[in-house]
Amino acid sequence: MGVSIGWLAVRGKDADTVLGALDLVRNGSTELHPRRGFAITLPSGWFVVVTRFASPLIAEESLRPLSRGCTVVTCEQDDQQLVSTAACYVDGLRSWSVEHDGQQDDTRHLASKGGLPLAFDAIHARIEALQDRADAEGDDVDHFYFLPPELAHSVTTFDEALPASAYGVAAFDGWTPAEALKPGRKAELPWSVRRAMVQARADRPWWKFW
Repeated sequence: MGVSIGWLAVRGKDADTVLGALDLVRNGSTELHPRRGFAITLPSGWFVVVTRFASPLIAEESLRPLSRGCTVVTCEQDDQQLVSTAACYVDGLRSWSVEHDGQQDDTRHLASKGGLPLAFDAIHARIEALQDRADAEGDDVDHFYFLPPELAHSVTTFDEALPASAYGVAAFDGWTPAEALKPGRKAELPWSVRRAMVQARADRPWWKFW
């Protein structure tokens, strides 16, 4: 199963302020592993909102106002397209960004802007060495795809592959777009609840309508 995920991490604003700014509300559901529609406060002080690749929550028009008075780091990756990005916004302005597009002819494609974090040089050197070895051995591997996520992790400590327990936290907390709660619209129930409802319907005798 491929990875297709996006997330943003905020430092300098509390969780409720971030959710409110993004027009999201808590829905009471929990999840042990990072998934779209969940969030977590890390011991490092970052509040992470997990969403999808190319989510409107990670669009620049959303990030600029959110980052006023704080720092926001974003990451997106899709291993089907081999596209990954990381960026940082501080006080309404983009501080740096780095993108790898594996669909380009150059496996080592990397587009960057701004003053990249100090960890960039070390990460880049290690990734380049891995790519050199793969190319020499004829392996069809795109190591540069992992550079932006690693850079984002080096700043925030968040790793989309780790469960909540890895941070000493019980679970990720669920959120729902406030738009879904407006009159006339139904909020989507957590998957665990929907699965139980489906199973209950499957177990119900055909002659029972309730």
